[in-house]
Amino acid sequence: MNSRSAGFTLLEVLIAFLVVCVGLLGLAGTLGPIAALAGEGRLRERAALVLQSRVDRLQAELWRGAPACAAPAAGSLQHPDGILESWSAASTAGLVELTITAGSAGKHPRSDSLVTRLPCP
Repeated sequence: MNSRSAGFTLLEVLIAFLVVCVGLLGLAGTLGPIAALAGEGRLRERAALVLQSRVDRLQAELWRGAPACAAPAAGSLQHPDGILESWSAASTAGLVELTITAGSAGKHPRSDSLVTRLPCP
């Protein structure tokens, strides 16, 4: 009779260990790009909030100057969190066209722009 004891051989254990290590290294390699994408998402979310806030402020400024349809003054602002925004406005045919740009100025600069038209009050 063959008297083999139950269990794994050393070769089987080493191959299983190698497969697990390769899988873990592959998973660890994806963590860097995932973290970078998450950080970029946070910056773009902040830029979108800055754009919406600036539209609201310029619209309020436009309504304060009613009934004259004078375009609000252009400008720019650097936020403490690294977002740089700039805006301009032009008045044409009963509308005020707003152009707003917001973005980051870090290692990978990226900006988003918004162009909208508001009716004169």
